[in-house]
Formats: sequence, C-alpha cells, structure tokens
Amino acid sequence: MLQGFCGLQNGKSILSCNVLGRCHMQCNHHSCLHIVPLFQNLDDQQMHAIDAITREHTYTDGQLIYYAGELSGSLFVVHTGKVKIYRLDSEGEQQVIRILSPGEFTGELALFSKEPVQDFAQAIGDCSLCLVNGEAMRTLLVTYPLIALKITQELSRRLLQSDATLHSVAKGTAEQRLAGYLVGLSQKAHSNTIYLPVAKGTLASLLAMNQETLSRRLKILEEEEVIIGEKGRKITILDREALEMRTLQ
Repeated sequence: MLQGFCGLQNGKSILSCNVLGRCHMQCNHHSCLHIVPLFQNLDDQQMHAIDAITREHTYTDGQLIYYAGELSGSLFVVHTGKVKIYRLDSEGEQQVIRILSPGEFTGELALFSKEPVQDFAQAIGDCSLCLVNGEAMRTLLVTYPLIALKITQELSRRLLQSDATLHSVAKGTAEQRLAGYLVGLSQKAHSNTIYLPVAKGTLASLLAMNQETLSRRLKILEEEEVIIGEKGRKITILDREALEMRTLQ
C-alpha cells in the first residue's frame, strides 16, 4: 500500500512517509512544488506524497547542478533564482538550450530512463532547487497518472519548441530570432515592458549569435524606435507591430 502523506496538527505537518516506507518529521508542505504547473490540481494527500520524497538544496552563482554523463536520478524544480541548461559543441563552446525560472523544472528524463543526462545545468546567481527522488517518483507515477500525463505534455511542448528553435537557427536571421524572443517575453508577461532574464552573453548563446551581434541588433531596434532599453535589463516595446513584422522578414 502506498504511503505518502503528512499528518496535520494545528495546521502544521507532523509526519510524512514516503513510498519506500521511510518517515520524516516536518514535511515542507509549502515548498516550491506548489508553484509548479506540473503538480497543480493535485489534492493534499498527493502533494504530501511528493513532499515526502523531496529535499531542497541551494547553489551559488556558477555552481554546476549536474553535468553531462552524470546519472542524476532526480527531478530538479527551481524554487528561487534561475538555472541555465546548456551543451558543449565540438569546440567546447557553450550552447544554451533554455533558461529555467522559478516553477520550471529539468531532469524529467530521470523519471523514465536510467541513461546519463546529456546536458549541463548551472546556477545563474544564487538559487534554490527542490530535488525530487526519481526512483520514488516513478512509483508515484503509477498511482497518480495525471502527473505522468503532465510530464509527457511538457516533454511534447519542449520538443516542439526545440524544433522551432532549430528551424529558426537554420533559416532565420539574427534579427528574426531576437525579435521572436522579445515578442515571446512580452506575450508571457502580458505587457510591453519586459526584462531580459539573463546577461547578454548567456542570451546571445541562447539565440545562437555572439554577444556583439546581439548588442548591435538591440541598438538598431532602439534607433528605429521599436524598443527602448532602460536601466538594468528592462526593455519597453514601443512599436509591437513593427517588432512582430521583424519575426517574419
């Protein structure tokens, strides 16, 4: 019988038992797991079961969270800060695949395979992550197929995104890639005021261009009054239609 919940007393967790029968005091019911879309719509008992197989770990700026070739065995959920996922090309240069923000996750393949990971995960600034035990999570997936379905949907979304990125790199110009990225940030924020999530060097790698090209393209967009760069990483889109047109040119 699956055990995986926290008993509550005066609103506080007093005991949690994981799927392997090991129990721990003080389950962190208000952990970062609650901000992850993957675990939304689960009831308290289901969430407590996941809490019981999760531990939180902090990382400092630049620290590797996992590396290519490692058997990580965990699902990594970002609680605070940001995480860079990248691979190394044949010349040893970083190619950034994606940037994770709070609520996003990586390492999901550990839930379905025991193969080594193929990329690197690195902290951008100080950050904290929730590490979900992969082996125990596989047992929970049998009990809670909704989680397995959501993971499959996320993998499908990332595959489509990767295909779109490859197509953009192969056929799109640097201007198109940058414009598309800025439009995407705006759509996600539901605002014409956006913030670049990472430094220009990392962003340039993500968009498959060098930093000089990125800076030059941003300057051109400012000169043409499509955007205006402000202090820090803040950007205001002045002419959204013109920016969207640049994704098609």
